[in-house]
Amino acid sequence: MLTLFFVLAALLAVQGLISFWEGRRFLGFVRRRLRQLVPDYAPPTTLICPCKGLEPELETNLRSLLEQDHPDYEVLFVLAGADDPAHAVCRRLVESSRIPARVVIAGPPEGRGEKVNNLLAGVREARPASEVFVFADSDGRPGPAWVRTLVAHLADPEVAATSTFRWYIPDGDFVSGLQSAWNAPAVTYQGEEKRNFCWGGGTALRRKTFYEINVPRYWAGCVSDDYMLTRALRENKRRIVYVPQCLVATHQPTNWRRLLEWTTRQILITRVYRPTLWWPAWGIYCFYCGVFVFGFGLALLGLKESWLTSLVLLLTLGAIAALAVAKGAFRLLSVSLLLPEHREELRRTWWSPTLQAPLVPWLMTVNLIVSALTRRLTWRGITYELRSPWETRVVESR
Repeated sequence: MLTLFFVLAALLAVQGLISFWEGRRFLGFVRRRLRQLVPDYAPPTTLICPCKGLEPELETNLRSLLEQDHPDYEVLFVLAGADDPAHAVCRRLVESSRIPARVVIAGPPEGRGEKVNNLLAGVREARPASEVFVFADSDGRPGPAWVRTLVAHLADPEVAATSTFRWYIPDGDFVSGLQSAWNAPAVTYQGEEKRNFCWGGGTALRRKTFYEINVPRYWAGCVSDDYMLTRALRENKRRIVYVPQCLVATHQPTNWRRLLEWTTRQILITRVYRPTLWWPAWGIYCFYCGVFVFGFGLALLGLKESWLTSLVLLLTLGAIAALAVAKGAFRLLSVSLLLPEHREELRRTWWSPTLQAPLVPWLMTVNLIVSALTRRLTWRGITYELRSPWETRVVESR
C-alpha cells in the first residue's frame, strides 16, 4: 500500500511541477505583454453591458464603463424589462453621461439565456457607425484604458477577437477568498492561442466579423454567450488574442450557498458546451483528491505502528500542496503587475490565491459530481434546462 501511494504521489507531484511551470510561464508572458506598445487603433465602438438586479456597487461598476478614454464609443445598458431594479441606476447614469449612452429593453428570453437575449438586443441597437463591439459584465470594474487597449489589439487584420478575464478581489473572509482562488486558474490558463477563449465579461470583435461568422445563429438557443462565441470563431478558423493588460477587477461578496451555486453553474455549462474540458477535469481533480484521501488514510492507520512513516506520508502530501501554493504565488505576482491600482488590496488578501489554492480541487470535485447529476441551473432568478449547446428551455422565472 505504501509503494502504491508513493507511485501515485510521484505522478501527482509531476502534475504539480508542470502546473508550477505553467504559472512561471504566465508571469513571463505578462511581463512581455506589458513591455509591448499598444497599437494606435481606435475605430468607433459600441460597448454592450447586460444588466440585471442591484448587485453590489453596481453604479460604480457601470460608471467605469462611461469613463473610458477611447476616443469614439457609445455604451448600451441592456435589461430584460423596465421593471428591473437596475433600470433606475442605468437611467440615472445615462442622463448624466458625457458620452453617448442608452438603455435598451430586450424583453424576456424565449429559448435562450437572458444575458444572450440582452446581448442580441444590444447588437441590433448599436449605432451604424460602430465598427467594433465590446461586451462587458455589470459586476466588473475595468480601468479607464480598458476599451482602448482591448480594441487596439484588433489592429492586426488576422486577429478576429480579443478577450481578457476577471480577478475576484476577496473581501477578507474565507469564502470570498475561496471564490477568488477557484477563479484564478482560468486567468493563467490562457496565453497560447490554442487555449484562448472569449470571456463574456471582456471581449472585443469587429462588427463585420460578428456577422461573417454568424454569431446570432450560434446564440439563438444557448445560455453561454462566451462558449458559443468561441465556438463560432474556432469553427470559422479565426484567431483569438488574450489581452492580460485588460484583466477586470471584480468585487463580489459571497457566501457558501452563492459560491456553490456559481461554481457548479460554471462547471455544468462546461459539461454541456465544452465536454472536452469537462471529462479531463474528472481525472485531474478526482486523482488529486483521491491521492490525498489515500495518503491521509494510510497516515492515520500507521500512527500506532510507525509515527515516522505517518510523518513521511504527511510531509509528502504537504510538499504536493506546496506546489499549488507556489503556483498561486506566481498568479498573485502576475495579477499585481496587471492591476497596479489594486495592489494594496491584493497585498492584504495574499493568502487567497496562495494558501487556499490546494483547496480548489476539493470544491471542483463537488462541482463535477453535482454537474453530472443535472442539466438544470439557476442564474439570476431564472432556471434553465440545458438540453444541448443549441437548445435551452426556460423552466422557471422569478
